[in-house]
Amino acid sequence: MSAPERRVAVVTDSTAYLPAEVVDRYRLTVVPLQVVIGGRSLAEGVEVVGSHGGVVRTDLLRFVGFMRPRLEVPLIPPIVCLALVLTGCQGARATTERLPSNATSLAVAPDFAGTLWEMTGERAWRSRDGGLSWQVVRGPGGAIGIAFSEKGGRAVGPRGSQHGAYGGVALSRPVPTPQVFVSITTPYHRTDRLYALDLFGHLWLSADAGRKWAQLRAARLPSSAVAVAAVRGDVVKPDVIYAACGIDGLWRSLDDGATFTRVPDPTAAYAVAMTTDDQSRVLVAGDRLYLSTDYGRTFLPVLDRRVDAVAFDPRNDRLAYAAVGRELLRSVDGGHSWP
Repeated sequence: MSAPERRVAVVTDSTAYLPAEVVDRYRLTVVPLQVVIGGRSLAEGVEVVGSHGGVVRTDLLRFVGFMRPRLEVPLIPPIVCLALVLTGCQGARATTERLPSNATSLAVAPDFAGTLWEMTGERAWRSRDGGLSWQVVRGPGGAIGIAFSEKGGRAVGPRGSQHGAYGGVALSRPVPTPQVFVSITTPYHRTDRLYALDLFGHLWLSADAGRKWAQLRAARLPSSAVAVAAVRGDVVKPDVIYAACGIDGLWRSLDDGATFTRVPDPTAAYAVAMTTDDQSRVLVAGDRLYLSTDYGRTFLPVLDRRVDAVAFDPRNDRLAYAAVGRELLRSVDGGHSWP
């Protein structure tokens, strides 16, 4: 008889503050520390997340503040955290940072650090401190969009699709896709379900994290569709999918992409973002930046600038990002106000 197989798991707790790439690379198990704030016991990294990925910071004005239903506190000494809580987090404000290059898309990973990705069509970049500093993601370039499933990140572009960990250490070699995909999204990062738009405005679905794809009917969706976003609210109901179709406006599907209808406003749409943390929010880049907080029934302009790419944090509906040329704008109140 052969000896029984022995499996080893390496376990630590969240106070180790290991870099996300180390956790991803070695498949470590991180047990969240229980943090008590206001009489509530919250899991660090799940219900309480550090806005700067565990890096001790002295720039307290960048503190993002309370989340709903989770809390966000900076990973700094307890006495400073207590002072911030007692003052009501009055330092929260919108910020502007510098991007490495013009963005084709932005996305926030659902990892411990909340890694921010910028896709440019050439190199992929990632930031673990809200856009203050950037590092190149290793591997072949060429991706123009990325989305995150339970299996990690799936990037798409003219060369095919690439896989990578949430933390942005590297992207794999491209594998062919049925068509050239120009945009990709997931309704919820804890599933393997992905939607993608191809170069001709066709909508595709993958139920296995991007390994296989099937084209959806997407009745009435214009061929001018250039960006897609999806969200899953009630698990027993279909996904809600939005498609930005340039001068043909914003289109919505309430039946998993089978049919689409045009949303009256905004009249033009070039990028769109949603968050599972608040399914009522929809951020749309058109001639200006627009925000809906009522499930897309009405949109109000929130920024009088042409925006290239938008993203919401999937676990914190207060954090939203917009790319304007080489500028990265960050909103800390759910997209209502911008620098």
